[in-house]
Amino acid sequence: MARMANQVQAQVVEVKPKGNWPLLLAIPDAPLSTEQARRVLPFQYSRADAVTNIQNSMLLLSAFTQNRPDLLSSALEDRIHQPYRAPLCPLLPAIKELTGDSGILGAALSGAGPSVLVFLDPKVQPKKAKQRIAAHLTKRRLPAELLLTHIAVHGARDGADWRKHHPSSKK
Repeated sequence: MARMANQVQAQVVEVKPKGNWPLLLAIPDAPLSTEQARRVLPFQYSRADAVTNIQNSMLLLSAFTQNRPDLLSSALEDRIHQPYRAPLCPLLPAIKELTGDSGILGAALSGAGPSVLVFLDPKVQPKKAKQRIAAHLTKRRLPAELLLTHIAVHGARDGADWRKHHPSSKK
């Protein structure tokens, strides 16, 4: 997990999820520029929406670190960007219709969209969930590439740590 401490320094900590976290990335045919995705966001948010999103992010962290897939559906609820970007990212509402069914625990936009990250139930064969999603999207005439994957335990690193492992790299 990383956050910018200021304009040039990041604070980075490693979070190791417990358990098995199968994922599916749904990539639509049509791209969406970050600029276009940002244009639909409001200039201000209510305190309630901000608090809810902070609470949900903490719930998401707890789900990962305590191996609690049952918390994902609630933790993935968003009030800050997904409601505004959903009309530009038709895969999101279509896939969210499957939450709680066919091994699908929840879905969220990947970054600004339009791709969707789908959290799969580790008790269900990922290929079966993928087939269910493919059939659902085909029925709605929403073409997408579906890639099975999982949470990677290597990701963001402190710049000093990266430089230690890549001494020939320059800033």
